[in-house]
Amino acid sequence: MAAPLERTITPWKVHNFGPSANPPYLPESPDGDMYSCRPGGARVYDILNTLPLEPYGVLSWIIVDREEELFEQDDILDEDKAMLALWYRWITLNRNKFIASYLNGVKVFITENWALIKQMAGLSSLRTWLLVLCVNNFLSPLEVVSLLQLYQTLTGESPSSYIKKNHHYFFN
Repeated sequence: MAAPLERTITPWKVHNFGPSANPPYLPESPDGDMYSCRPGGARVYDILNTLPLEPYGVLSWIIVDREEELFEQDDILDEDKAMLALWYRWITLNRNKFIASYLNGVKVFITENWALIKQMAGLSSLRTWLLVLCVNNFLSPLEVVSLLQLYQTLTGESPSSYIKKNHHYFFN
């Protein structure tokens, strides 16, 4: 029998499926050079502004332009915007790795960026992005599952530890 409605909580609350970052999202700096001009203050995707643009060279304007266009969208969650912007940055430099092998390309992406994914987007947004790749026939459903397991291994959040921590929500 299902738990009463008042005892039922969403997976977001049971287990940290969302970003691990908390406001204020931008780090404190002694000279105050890190700030956000966005209405309402810094958003979770502003963490990307702390990353260097040097690897992109003269094409760094494309990254900034693409991200600002994405961040203006009102119908996308901030976590999903952060995930998509991080993917845009990675795919700009690593398109050949992705095209050579979709699965291995995404594995490299997750392995290189798992800490940023956890901080800015979380498991929920990663899952959404992997499902987009699956729907567009870049990944199979089984590959999506294996990539989510890879991410959980890298973050130290195994599915079995999730059930152990929250067993009273599953077995009451």
